Amino acid sequence: MSEPLFFFGKKGKIVGGEHLGWTVEFVDNTADTGGFYVLIEDSSPQATDLDGFDYWLEFKEDIPDFIKEMNWKIDWK
Repeated sequence: MSEPLFFFGKKGKIVGGEHLGWTVEFVDNTADTGGFYVLIEDSSPQATDLDGFDYWLEFKEDIPDFIKEMNWKIDWK
């Protein structure tokens, strides 16, 4: 059985695609904003400042297409 494509509230490491080596977290924020945040940050030791940003998606069903568009492979360990 394969691992789920994404989890809510768990950080993963981007091991393929855009923002290689950064961490990613999917947040269900439907109670406040009506959508879902995708938080990414460069947590590497070489980063001199906190470098990160977020995306906002309206529907949970949009998340798999977003991951595919970013060409992400995510390590959830």
